[in-house]
Amino acid sequence: MKNVLLLGDSIRLGYCGFVKSELAGAAEVFYPEENCQFTQYTLVALPRWINATGIPKEEIDLIHWNNGHWDAAHFNQEDVSLNTPELYGVMLERICRKMRSLCPKAEIVFALTTPVNPANIPMTNPRSNSEIEKYNAVAIEVMKKMEVSVNDLYTLAQENIPASLYADYCHFSGEGYRILGNQVIRTVKDTLHIK
Repeated sequence: MKNVLLLGDSIRLGYCGFVKSELAGAAEVFYPEENCQFTQYTLVALPRWINATGIPKEEIDLIHWNNGHWDAAHFNQEDVSLNTPELYGVMLERICRKMRSLCPKAEIVFALTTPVNPANIPMTNPRSNSEIEKYNAVAIEVMKKMEVSVNDLYTLAQENIPASLYADYCHFSGEGYRILGNQVIRTVKDTLHIK
């Protein structure tokens, strides 16, 4: 039985239960109940989340992870994002290195940040799809450098999840999350060679 750790923001929270259920019998899926928020928070909390699985670190086979919505967001309507794209890239690389040091046998997959609602519903802490694309481009460069696979949930959502399957400005309905979850499941299976 393979061991999979899912980490990420509220988008991950939306599909993790579905992924766990669908992979039952093929992989044991672990994830924190909390939102992994922005990159600095993920870096700081990473050892705690890994320890909470209750299994030896060497037995984690795959970490599927995302950060981005919080990093790109303009909290409290500020003119600037929480993290600049440059700092976002630095933090992603630090997280990759920490994952590798803590779980040396784990494959790592990074999921790109999903787009916000194409209906342009107003956001409390706004970010635009053009900003998300900029942050995703940074992530792709970092993952290439770190030799980490990328799961392109951005393009998947852009092409397959219409505004009607969003619950609000950036979260999805159950069907939207199933579409994302199915791609996560395919990625896990392909990476770990699970039939």
